[in-house]
Amino acid sequence: MKMQMVTNGTVIDHLPVGKGLRCYELLKRHNLGDAMVIIFLNVPSERLERKDMIKIEGFYLDEETSTYLSLIAPHATINIINDSKVIKKINPILPKEIKGLIKCINSRCITNTEGYNPEYEVKSVDPVMLKCKYCEFEFAPD
Repeated sequence: MKMQMVTNGTVIDHLPVGKGLRCYELLKRHNLGDAMVIIFLNVPSERLERKDMIKIEGFYLDEETSTYLSLIAPHATINIINDSKVIKKINPILPKEIKGLIKCINSRCITNTEGYNPEYEVKSVDPVMLKCKYCEFEFAPD
């Protein structure tokens, strides 16, 4: 299968099957603007057997967005492309603590009722499990 090349932009590779559209929704909230996006779902992979993949022309991922992606796909690979060459490879690292990126799903948590900035301890990476520092509720972010 021949896939569209990216000249200048980002390729997010090695997404688990079923996570491609979720990652795209997250990226849309982070100002993709008019970037051209190609999403590949359930494609063959030597490393994963099957995978999802996102190619974005004219958009470069920042560190905060990479952290967001690591919540959904902790083993993804992000390739930054310039002049059709990979200039940087990023393996997003899920930090031990996360501050303010997502809301606590416990509706009674004070981060939702009193405006505190949410903070989480990462309990596990595979699967990703977070524990709210305020209400101690544990949950998977997807």
